[in-house]
Amino acid sequence: MKLFQVLLICFPLATCETTSDKSVIKLGLFIPGDIGGFAESKSLLPMADVARQQINMSPKYLGDYKLETDWFNTKADSGKAIQELFTFIGTKDQRDYVGIVGPVFTDVTKYISELAPFFNYVSVSPTASSSSLSQGSNKSNEEDISGERKYIYRNSLRLHPVETDMYKAVFQLAGKCGWDKIHILSGEGQNDMNEFRSSVIKVFTDEMKFLYRYSFTSSNKESIRNAIYELKKSNARIIIANFDEDDAYDVFCEAYKADFLSESLEFKGKRVWVLPSSYKNNWVAQEVNKKLSNGTCSKRDIVQAVGTYLTPQFQWNTTRLDRKMDTDYYFTDTWEEYSDLFYKEYADECRACQIEEKAGSLMYDSVWTFAMGLHKFLYHFDIEKGQINESHNNTGPERDVLLQELLRRRGSRSSDLMAAMLQLSFEGASGRIEFDNKLDRTCRSGFKVKIQQLRVLDCGNNTSDQCDVELVDVCAGEDRLDCEMESMWDTSIYSKLVPTCSNSTEFQCRCPVDSPIAEKMDQIIIGIPLTSLIFFTVTSLMGILLAITFLVFNIVYMKERVIKMSSPIINNIILLGAVLLYSYVPLLALMMGINDYSILDENHLIKLCSVKLQNWVFFIGFTTTFGALFAKTWRVYAIFTSKQPRNMILSDLKLMILIGILLSVDVILLGINEYLNRYKWAFQSAKSTLNVNNYHLLDDTPDVHGLVMCEFDPDSTGRLYETPWLITVAIVYKGLLLIFGAFIAFQTRNITIPALNDSKYIGISIYTIVVVFTIAGPVSFFLQSQPELLFGIQAAGIIFTTTIMICLVFIPKAYQLRYQPKEAIKNQTVTRDWDSLAVSRRESEIQQVKNLRQELNKRDTVIKLLRENEQQTITKSEGPCEGEGQVTQRSLFNSVGEDCIQKTLYNSGYSSAV
Repeated sequence: MKLFQVLLICFPLATCETTSDKSVIKLGLFIPGDIGGFAESKSLLPMADVARQQINMSPKYLGDYKLETDWFNTKADSGKAIQELFTFIGTKDQRDYVGIVGPVFTDVTKYISELAPFFNYVSVSPTASSSSLSQGSNKSNEEDISGERKYIYRNSLRLHPVETDMYKAVFQLAGKCGWDKIHILSGEGQNDMNEFRSSVIKVFTDEMKFLYRYSFTSSNKESIRNAIYELKKSNARIIIANFDEDDAYDVFCEAYKADFLSESLEFKGKRVWVLPSSYKNNWVAQEVNKKLSNGTCSKRDIVQAVGTYLTPQFQWNTTRLDRKMDTDYYFTDTWEEYSDLFYKEYADECRACQIEEKAGSLMYDSVWTFAMGLHKFLYHFDIEKGQINESHNNTGPERDVLLQELLRRRGSRSSDLMAAMLQLSFEGASGRIEFDNKLDRTCRSGFKVKIQQLRVLDCGNNTSDQCDVELVDVCAGEDRLDCEMESMWDTSIYSKLVPTCSNSTEFQCRCPVDSPIAEKMDQIIIGIPLTSLIFFTVTSLMGILLAITFLVFNIVYMKERVIKMSSPIINNIILLGAVLLYSYVPLLALMMGINDYSILDENHLIKLCSVKLQNWVFFIGFTTTFGALFAKTWRVYAIFTSKQPRNMILSDLKLMILIGILLSVDVILLGINEYLNRYKWAFQSAKSTLNVNNYHLLDDTPDVHGLVMCEFDPDSTGRLYETPWLITVAIVYKGLLLIFGAFIAFQTRNITIPALNDSKYIGISIYTIVVVFTIAGPVSFFLQSQPELLFGIQAAGIIFTTTIMICLVFIPKAYQLRYQPKEAIKNQTVTRDWDSLAVSRRESEIQQVKNLRQELNKRDTVIKLLRENEQQTITKSEGPCEGEGQVTQRSLFNSVGEDCIQKTLYNSGYSSAV
């Protein structure tokens, strides 16, 4: 005898089923049912038998027909379901079945429902609940008479409400509690639940302002562990559990191991998990027992992790056990019949697989929906008008015609049957069945949403494994959710260890927060350690003291020739710029903030940020220092390269005007930047710097660590972005200034008057600056989130280069004044190459004049000698120059070479004159 074979049961006060003179109408039950895999789904079959028997015995419905059912085991697999579907359809033009009750899971239902219009059958699923079956997002390329595209699942109904609709209760609760940040943890790889998981994510994405998504691979502990770590790192407070019950134990066990608990004995904050409605009421105990052999977490551990979780549920009408349904049967009697049939047929295979009232009620109502729809279609469908007419009654032959057309594989009567079913309205086991939502093709009337909460019963001083838990209703409603707020949040898994809001005056019964309360948190700066600030500030003060010492030295000895020749006024300007550079270091620390100090009042820093004071101090200090140094060196270069150095007058006033011009460029660039951009203080939370293991996750008012930054203020300017090119131009300008300084230092390298020439020291200073900032610049770019290191590198670079520069300029002056006062003002070398300075060029011109004068003396001597011997003929053999013939006086003067002249002078005794 097959498991789904009809069991004849005689009901009280009713006659037994008789079918001798009735036509047979068959339904296919597409239900998974392998023991060990989907045994609980298979237990739906006895409820289908109960409904079938009641229908066959009912005098009101299908009186001329006998309803029979056959089971098609889909095994919750889409491929297997399609294979069973073609068995259901058959190979003949006429089918044996008018329709399908099932499937159970959404992934399988999609394929069965999509093929329904093409093979002229109707399907009614008792439990498929995904919004992916809704009409809004599922339209085919076919068009109806009005030109609109047809709904893909137009021949299918489902009795379970859209599962995601129950989350509307969560949205209302979120509105009551002010929850904006929702975290959703999804399990992937569960093929039968993928559609539902996706629909849950979509509905939360559409509704919530801030949704943070996390996922893990089902049954993969390493993946679950990583997902829990990400949740903990984000300090998630309100979490939607979007995974199957089979993964619940692993998820909450890993949460317990990671100390990611729902409550804390130290803090009043709570973590709220929202679990799916598909979880059984006793899932905690069942999952712990299931994993007992290899599990590492006890029931107490799981309860500590999941806490007093919430679960949204549809409010079924099964609580009214004594009510009479529109099927003319009482719910209590119906359920007793199911239990008797279940224990006779299935108890030996899976005694614990008896379905809950909700699932059984939906299966019962699905079969009755088909029966009532068939009755309305066969008895009241007006063939001529093509519509249901309650006042029209078909004769037997007319009903047979409709039934035969409905069984055709290529017919279209299934759409008329669907129209008849959409008009149904009756009180069933699960509530009122009324398909008033044409978009979802689901029964939703009579279903109200409620929220249940886990409560830990009194079990001593801790949550031991012997503690019992139960689900209680805390919210209910249809259009508006009514919640017992005080009762909901006046509960704890540590009820014996911590005071609750009802018996304590320290805190009120309120909703847990979705994140720490920002306005009550102390903003703790991740900035400059106090020790680092003190060290660099003291070092800067020592640098300023050194600059003041050099300034005093410069003023006291400014009339000494060594100091006077080095332009003491310009030297004082150099020292003033150095003081500004040293002052930049503590100012930079102040702008970054002191580490571990709270920002209680930032008004004292507003002006520093609003004018970007650190930019002004650095750029003006740099230009003043190096502009003055290069200006006085340029004066030396200009004098010694001038052809008329005595007329070259470059006073200190002119150099100061030049320095002023260089500074005016900075002032213009920085002024335009301040005009175009406005700045404000901003506290940037640095979560990545927190140690997750040591962070008080359940503290509602924790100290928030972050960076204090002077950022662009778009509200003050009306622009979204800063104009950064002005600062870039200022930096490039400083680079050009260094290149100019390197050029004049190279050109004056051969001037050896120590009191005048600083080219060697300038070169060393520029080299030091280039090397330091070539290293510090790129490194600083990668240290923006580590202010301690960033400040240390920048401060050390500025102090080091500034100190090197002023020491190289002023220490040699002090040494020369003390030990070499005369040598310092004396030029030790006057030679240079052809492109050297003007001094060597003048020496060369003087030497040329001397050489010309010697040549003229030589010519005068030769002329005098020839006049005394003008009659004498000089022959080649007698002449002083071998190889030269007789020449006249004029030809000798014009043709005789220098060597010949020297020989002649020597032979004539005038060597001394030469």
